[in-house]
Amino acid sequence: MKLIALIPAVAASAALAACGSAVSSAPAASPAARPTATAAAAPPSPAACKLKVTFNYFVRTTEPGLAASAQEIGNVDFSNCTPTLRDFAQTAGQAQGECTTIARARANPGYDVNATPAPPLRRVIMSAGPGC
Repeated sequence: MKLIALIPAVAASAALAACGSAVSSAPAASPAARPTATAAAAPPSPAACKLKVTFNYFVRTTEPGLAASAQEIGNVDFSNCTPTLRDFAQTAGQAQGECTTIARARANPGYDVNATPAPPLRRVIMSAGPGC
């Protein structure tokens, strides 16, 4: 019976060690004694966001020494409930020579986001990064 009771403790120790955390033999703090994080507010959930995805964008990124890549995203950034273009420049890559471009998907019929390298976008709305 005692061996079964130790299995969750061993699993928890292994999980902590795998995450790079030091395992301590000190007793865990009670929930009331744990500090609370009030500085960072939790992002809104997609269900709480009143914005709706009504169309998609293609985003293409180029970086020196790597093949250009692309992805298709919606017009709403649900992580902060804002239109995708509002935060585009801040979320674009900023590495030396990197360039990120965005265009409406419907302005690029037949575009293959899985192509390697990703072809250039037509009718680019915005570009950001030091390599643009």
